[in-house]
Amino acid sequence: FLSCTRVFDEFESLSPAQRHHAKTYATGLVAASNKTVAGIAREVLPANSKRALNKFLTEYDWDEQQFNHERLEELQKHGETRWSTDGYIILDDTITEKAGDEVPGVGHFYDHAEGDTVWGQDLIYAFYADNKTAYPLTFRLYEKQDEDDQDHDTKYDLAREIVTELEEEVGVPADTYLFDSWFAHDSGLPEHIESYGKDWIGPLRSNRQVTYAGEELRVDALEERIDTVERDIDDETYHIWTKKLPVSQLGDVKLVIAEKETDGDEDNPIKYLATNKIDAPTAHIIRSYGMRWRIETFFEDSKQDLGLGDCELQTDGGASRHWHLLMAAYSLVRLDPDSSALGTVRSKASSLRANLEHSLKEAVYNLLSWVRDNDDRGIDDLMTEIDHLFVHSTAEASVQS
Repeated sequence: FLSCTRVFDEFESLSPAQRHHAKTYATGLVAASNKTVAGIAREVLPANSKRALNKFLTEYDWDEQQFNHERLEELQKHGETRWSTDGYIILDDTITEKAGDEVPGVGHFYDHAEGDTVWGQDLIYAFYADNKTAYPLTFRLYEKQDEDDQDHDTKYDLAREIVTELEEEVGVPADTYLFDSWFAHDSGLPEHIESYGKDWIGPLRSNRQVTYAGEELRVDALEERIDTVERDIDDETYHIWTKKLPVSQLGDVKLVIAEKETDGDEDNPIKYLATNKIDAPTAHIIRSYGMRWRIETFFEDSKQDLGLGDCELQTDGGASRHWHLLMAAYSLVRLDPDSSALGTVRSKASSLRANLEHSLKEAVYNLLSWVRDNDDRGIDDLMTEIDHLFVHSTAEASVQS
């Protein structure tokens, strides 16, 4: 990972001193046990001081939006992270709990993961995924406003803004967007996606209205009038029915009702999937929507291992830079050096934590290999080799800090 942070040297959005701090902060998000500015400054060797890192996040003049675009450009230079038309863009939001009331965007939000309302921040993410890689693309912070304020951005507004950025500024080639039933409730989002010639797949809530045989009824009531067909898809057995139907607010779409056979341990085995991919095979629709779990893994990994909810900065700019650097850290962990002794194992790791564990094993492996191959070298040479595991503070960066 530390060698991967050298890609920051190519980022025009950062000065030499800022590159040093970016490497330090990204390393701290991955390696430090405490992901706050103070914790990173204390635990990562070249951090120098909490004040220097805090100034980098809150006072230095650098464009985090340009930094993010440069991160995505860098990922396209590597085969294992290069995106394609066969990939998917996933839209979803996540709640991070907070204790104080001074952090940006804090408020009461219903957290589906907790099944309760919590005090925290709501971040809307766009995430890229295909069969070989997965990483975040961009995000927006949703801020609640008074009900009487008609000018503030809704979650739907922010989701459409994200789509505009990805299509007009970033140019992500993925053909299909995936989102949950909350975002599918807004007819403007599918329409906006279609305006760029892209496809979408999203589930419907059970009370969504559909028109069948000239009658308008809830989609879950439709089950009583149809006959499903049993099919095996990727070692799972489903009972499936599909038809092109008018759905409220969405117009004519392909509706897929799929009930997966389970052992009774799944809360919602029935899915009502809608898509504008009218002619796509049903198995393709079900497989495609299954890719949405990749963003859930990102949320879990980022909260547990990268400090997604640990940011204590109380300025909009500082918090935004924290989240941008977190996306960079997550992306760099996904890069596998071609010379990696454990690259094959690491590329197949299903979670970020497993990826990091393999990275640590690789560092130890490389260090032991050096000791084995250099038995004539002294302790000073060994300490120099160990020092190479860390991001070095250059003289220029030290002076400017």
